[in-house]
Amino acid sequence: MAYPRELIDDLLKASDIVSVIGSYINVIQKGRSFLAICPFHNDTNPSLNISREKQIYKCFSCGEGGNALTFVQKYEKISFDEAVRKLAEIVGFHDPRLLEKRPERHVNPDLVPLYKCINDLQAYYKYGLGTEEGKIAKAYLNERHIDEKEIGTFGLGYAMSDGQKTIQFLQAKGHSLRSIEGIGIATARATGTSDSNAGRLIFPLFDHEGQVVGFSARRLKDDKSAKYVNSPETRIFQKSKVLYNYNVAKATAHHDGYIYILEGFMDVMALAKAGISSAVAVMGTNLSDDHIKMLRRLNCELRLCLDGDAAGQEGMMRMLNKLSKSGLSFRVVSNPGDLRDPDDILQQDGPEALVAAMNHLVDPFEFRLNYYTNVRPLETVEDRRKVFRSFVPYIAGIPAGPERETCIDKLAKATQFSARAISDRVLQYEGEKAGKEEAVDAVLHSHSSKRSAKVDPERRKLDNAERCVLYYMLQDIDAVHYFQEAIDSFYDDIYQAAANYILAYVASRNASVELNLLIADIAGSGAENAEAVEQLIQELDDKKNRTIYPPYSREEIGACAKRIAEARREIYHNKQKQDVMLTGDDTEKLRFIAERIKERQRQSAKKGDDNGQESHRTEDDQETR
Repeated sequence: MAYPRELIDDLLKASDIVSVIGSYINVIQKGRSFLAICPFHNDTNPSLNISREKQIYKCFSCGEGGNALTFVQKYEKISFDEAVRKLAEIVGFHDPRLLEKRPERHVNPDLVPLYKCINDLQAYYKYGLGTEEGKIAKAYLNERHIDEKEIGTFGLGYAMSDGQKTIQFLQAKGHSLRSIEGIGIATARATGTSDSNAGRLIFPLFDHEGQVVGFSARRLKDDKSAKYVNSPETRIFQKSKVLYNYNVAKATAHHDGYIYILEGFMDVMALAKAGISSAVAVMGTNLSDDHIKMLRRLNCELRLCLDGDAAGQEGMMRMLNKLSKSGLSFRVVSNPGDLRDPDDILQQDGPEALVAAMNHLVDPFEFRLNYYTNVRPLETVEDRRKVFRSFVPYIAGIPAGPERETCIDKLAKATQFSARAISDRVLQYEGEKAGKEEAVDAVLHSHSSKRSAKVDPERRKLDNAERCVLYYMLQDIDAVHYFQEAIDSFYDDIYQAAANYILAYVASRNASVELNLLIADIAGSGAENAEAVEQLIQELDDKKNRTIYPPYSREEIGACAKRIAEARREIYHNKQKQDVMLTGDDTEKLRFIAERIKERQRQSAKKGDDNGQESHRTEDDQETR
């Protein structure tokens, strides 16, 4: 483990596993329990159980489990050290010890030439903005009140109109034509390869870690070309995986508790000028599944604000439908009758007016009703029926009372169906949902993750006794001390590995085991058997074991130790028997059989004496009573 154990402990104590997992997938609360669709297998019912009390998770179906740290590691498919930093980022945990060893970013070696090439191109574009020719781009930025500080913050640049010089510059820096083509800016012309962004204002596009991966180029001349031209899909740039300004906003969104989702780059810059740094742009009106995953990790409220025109409002509706299925918390910026985008509001009315407009938030229900009432009125019965059906789950999620009745009345007005009909359908939906939840419960309780049972009857007794001792070691520190004093080791390799982790835990902390922290020790060890040990530990923690094993006492663990010793002797003798019967001569075989008969007679006699003594004690007790 690269980071000190004390740091891992502090990080996990500062983390809430429900919030952490909820930043990746949709988590459903049911009483004191939390459930989710397991992301580690093809799950259809919520099989992932999350315990806020113990700060662990467990899938009833595939057996996957762990704590907040291991979830991040497995979900992101990253190293343990990377998961430590990622978890700290998610929960807002700051500690100087995190800076002592910064994990290097893992980059596919095949992509390194592309990153080097695009970094040099970014530097060239920034240089171009400061040239005489770049004054045309500077003039545009001045008109939009984008100053030098913002130019530097967002890395803006200008592509020189002679696109061949761009290619020549990159080749002079040692980049091959293959790499130049690989970053998506090379265009073949009759006179040679040229920069497809030539003569345009450049907005660099960064991935979530701040590495430039592509560009969006805005025209500066009033010609018939597209206003914006984005980089084509390349090995390092996929539009569906990039949110403009995400690399910056992710650092503030957790603290602010919200993030604005906007339509364009200038809107992000407008909010920044008004003091709102937690904002991203989708570069259009489509929100991809990858975008939703990125936003989920921020663990904050989403605030949608696309342009007020028809295209923007329709895009907002598509986002609403997608986000409603995601389970993320979100609201919508709504200023009915104002079709201006955020940048226009800033330019015309100033920063205070923009902040006021951005804080005019409504819930999705109200926005959608307004859309169907004012923007796109419902004309046919089928249209009204579709809208009616789409709103039922939302209303069913509102507790019975005045708020629900108000929503029903508003929906009745928009769809022209009676409030009574809507109310009846909501009640019907609630009944159907309750039936489905009961079915889910049945599935969850019918599954249990079990370590492969030992089929060898000679070792089953030993396995059960060792498992019982491990259970006690997780429950009470005295059991750990007893193991060291009287047992020392287990026959089963995985059980022994688990015992070693527990011994190390107690030695370093001088305290009884907290499962959440023990799992972090196991995961951070990097051992090949770590996953198997972790699974065993979680199985032993299952509450059903409370009915299998009596409460801990020295007498109970002593009985386990006795069974372990007896089982080991039996296994040893059976091994001897096997060896003798396979390799020994007749005399050796007869001698071994005779010794075993005498040994069993002694054991039977001893058991008889013990039973007789117990019988006498019982009679004495009865006489006393």
